Amino acid sequence: MSARLDRLPVMAPHIVWISILTANLALEYYDNALFAYVVPAIAESTGLGIGQIGTVSTAFFVGMILGALVGGRLSDRFGRRWIIVWGTVVYSLGGLATALSPNFELMLVSRVITGIGVQAAASALLVYIAEMFPSKTRGRFVSVVTTAFVIVAPVVALLAFVAIPHGGPDTWRHLFAVGGVGLLIAPLVRFFMPESVRWYTSRGQIDKGEDIVETLEARALRRGPLSELQAVPEGAQELTLRQLMKNKRIIRTIAVIAVGFFGTTLGLYLFQNWALYVLVDSLKYPETEAYWVQLLWNLVYVATPILALLIMDRIERKTLILISSVITAVPLVVFGISSTNWVVIASGGLAGILTGLVITVFFAYIPEAIPTEARGLGSGIVNSMGQVGGAVSGVLGAAIYGGWGRGSLMAVAAAAYVVFAIAVLYGPRTTNRSLEGVAAEELSTAK
Repeated sequence: MSARLDRLPVMAPHIVWISILTANLALEYYDNALFAYVVPAIAESTGLGIGQIGTVSTAFFVGMILGALVGGRLSDRFGRRWIIVWGTVVYSLGGLATALSPNFELMLVSRVITGIGVQAAASALLVYIAEMFPSKTRGRFVSVVTTAFVIVAPVVALLAFVAIPHGGPDTWRHLFAVGGVGLLIAPLVRFFMPESVRWYTSRGQIDKGEDIVETLEARALRRGPLSELQAVPEGAQELTLRQLMKNKRIIRTIAVIAVGFFGTTLGLYLFQNWALYVLVDSLKYPETEAYWVQLLWNLVYVATPILALLIMDRIERKTLILISSVITAVPLVVFGISSTNWVVIASGGLAGILTGLVITVFFAYIPEAIPTEARGLGSGIVNSMGQVGGAVSGVLGAAIYGGWGRGSLMAVAAAAYVVFAIAVLYGPRTTNRSLEGVAAEELSTAK
C-alpha cells in the first residue's frame, strides 16, 4: 500500500488536505507571532511586570515541549488525524483562555495549554504530510504548507500597527480570540482528511488502509494508467515501538537530527526575537521605523516557500540543511557588524529568508527519517529539542547582547546554524525515497 500511495499523481484530495493543513498551521503560528507584538499592550492592560511577561512567554515554550512529546506519543497510539484534530481544539481553547485571562496565574496556564496544542498539532501535521503525500512531492508539499508563515507574518505585523494603537485597552484580547477559529478547522480535519494509511498498516488495520488507497487509485485511474509499482523494502513494520526505541541506529538518527534542530531553532530565535530590539537599541532606529523594517522583512519572506518549492525535492535533505545553514551564517554575521542602513535592511531580510528555508527543510526531513511505528514519538523528541533551543535563546540572547553586543549575538546565532548542522550529515538519505526504504536501510545498517 505504501508503494501504491507513492506512485499516485497529485490530485484534488491532496490539494484539499494541504489547504486544510496550511490553514491549521497559519492559526498555530498566528498565536505565537501575535504574542511578541502585543506584549506592551498586555503589560499596560493587565499591570503585569516584565518578569511576569517573561515567565508567560517561557510558559508557551514549556507547553510546546510537552505538546511535542505527549502529542507525538499519542499520535503513534491513536493516529495522526486524531492528534491534529484534538491539538487544534486545545490550542484554540488556549487562545480563547488567553483572551479572557484576568490575572497572571490564569494567563500562565492558558499559555502552557496553547503551547501544548500548537506543537502537538504541528508535529502530527508534518508526520501526516510525510506519510500521505507521494514521495516525489513530499518536500514541495511541506514548502506549500509553510506559506502559512508568509501569510500570517505581515498580517500580524499590520494588526499590531493598526489595531493596537487605535483600539481600546482590551484590543489584544480580541486579537487572541481570533485563534478560536481553529474550532471550525478541527471538524474539517476530521471529516475531509482520512487517517494515515501507513499508521493503519502499522496498527494492523489493513482493511481501513486498503479502502483509502483503493478510493485514491480509482480517482487517479480516471486520468489515465498508473505507473508500475516500485518494490518497497520491508522490515521496519516487523518491529514494535519498544523494539525500535531500543535500536541503537534509530536512537542515533533521532539524536543527530535533534542536535541539528536544536541548533537551528536556537539560531533562529537569537535572530528573530532580538532583531527588532537590535534595530532600536543598538542601531538607534526610531521605534516606528524599526517596525516598518520588520514589516518589510515579513513581506520579503514570501521568497522562502518559493525557494523551497524549487529545490526541496532536487537536493538530498541533509545536504541541503548543511549548505543552507552555512549560507545563512553570512547575512547573520553581516547584520551583526554593519551600520549602513541598506546593508542592515538587506542582510536582515536575507537572513529571514534563509533561516526560514532551513526550518522548512527540517520540517520535511524529521518525520521522513524515523520508522512509522516510532515516527510520532521520534518527531516529538526532535521537535521538543527544538523548542528547548527557543526557550534557551531568551536567556542566552540577553546575556550575550548585554555582555558583548549585537555582533557577538549574531555571531553565536550564525555559529549555531553551522556547527549543529554538521550532526545531521550522520542522518539517513530521504529525498525522493519511500519511507519504508529509509527505515529498512536504517535497520539493516544497525544489524
